[in-house]
Amino acid sequence: MRWPVQGLLLLLTLTVPGFAGAQQSPSSAPPTKAPAKRPPAAQAAPSTKSDTDSQEPKSDKPDPEADLQLAVTSAGNDPATLMKNLEDYLVRYPNSPRRMAIYRGIMQAEVQSHNDSLALEYAQKILAIEAEDTQTMYVAATILERMPDDASLNRAIDYDTHLITSVAKADPESRPNNMTLDEWSAGRNKFLMNLYNMRGRIERHLQKNDDAVKDYRQGFGIMPGAEGALALGEIAEEQKHADEAIRQYAAAFFLAGLDPDDTSVNRDSLRLRMGNLWRFTHDSNAGLGDVLLAAYDQNRAMAKASLPDEPAPVVYNQGVTDPLQFALRKIDGGGTTIKPADSRGKIVILNFWTTWCAYCRTTESALASIRAKFASRDDVVSLSANVDEEEATIKPFLKDQKVDGTLVFADGLDQALRVTSIPTIIILDRSGKTVYRAQGYAPDDLVDAASAAITKAAAAPAP
Repeated sequence: MRWPVQGLLLLLTLTVPGFAGAQQSPSSAPPTKAPAKRPPAAQAAPSTKSDTDSQEPKSDKPDPEADLQLAVTSAGNDPATLMKNLEDYLVRYPNSPRRMAIYRGIMQAEVQSHNDSLALEYAQKILAIEAEDTQTMYVAATILERMPDDASLNRAIDYDTHLITSVAKADPESRPNNMTLDEWSAGRNKFLMNLYNMRGRIERHLQKNDDAVKDYRQGFGIMPGAEGALALGEIAEEQKHADEAIRQYAAAFFLAGLDPDDTSVNRDSLRLRMGNLWRFTHDSNAGLGDVLLAAYDQNRAMAKASLPDEPAPVVYNQGVTDPLQFALRKIDGGGTTIKPADSRGKIVILNFWTTWCAYCRTTESALASIRAKFASRDDVVSLSANVDEEEATIKPFLKDQKVDGTLVFADGLDQALRVTSIPTIIILDRSGKTVYRAQGYAPDDLVDAASAAITKAAAAPAP
């Protein structure tokens, strides 16, 4: 119970003049009892003027600021006493210029104390004065969502709908000076997603599943989230749409793993639910892994795009259709690029690899043998194209692991050549035509088969 009291004290320190000083110095704190009244001036004995006589006499008129300080400091750290003192203060000074700060402080303290009825009461007092206070409106909506009656739930929907409209129209130029546009946009999108999810939850409780589905999908479109996908899966399962339910559960399973702090979805229980539904409709677990991989592929790009600090990826060779014309950046070349077309008239050994591919290291030894066989020929060149998405991992990897050939980034060439497995080895003849391809686990005769393809291509006349 201490935190709400300290939070309220801090709020009042920032809003009540002179209160900070009173808190810092015990000697300056107001007395625990009201000061005694001075005798009327007519009864005072006459005396000569002095410095003390020049001071203004103390007034018997109530002092709201002093009384507010007294209400807070006399409560100490007792939350019940503090709440009572502040409520008594508001009875005495219902139009106090500090009443909004007090309303907010009491509301926040009651929220932390899980006293929903009082927190809602003070939230509504704030909204009666400042109808567009979005933070207070959100507090009121979350409290009303927890109430069992339909009237409260519909009021929560009204607040939520108002918030969605306000947030959607928010002006990015109004953001704090120390907040970047990306940070502001990410925060706005996350808040909108939460608002749509809240309205979806309430609509589900009110048996308005069609409306709930629309809101969950709207929120998911703004920012993919595990909660929305899970709810869509549950609704689909209730409606006996098993395939759609499994697809949504798979998306929720993937998205829940991105944020370890997100406790809205329990992955263990979701795994059991998804497996049970799959077995119920397919009689075995076979094929469920494919669904999970598909969910990963479909949602990963959207999930990464919603991160505020993640720059948009640079697309290299956009619009290029001829694989030979791709400009491939050299990994250690400081921006230097080469094109497979630069090797026209030569035999090109293309090796597509990644840092995470353990089998690439085995393949590398076979490639070393192939390169050694043709080391004396200047018409056979070797390009090792890295397909990692995280380029920052490549140079540290190369400090410990050796990869031969001219090292380049794939920069989309893997897609143009339809590389679907890593590692992949492709040999191009003098005209750029593919004369050999080995994908994934290379055959036992890789060295012999690839060497034979190179020898045959080298023997052909130049185009």
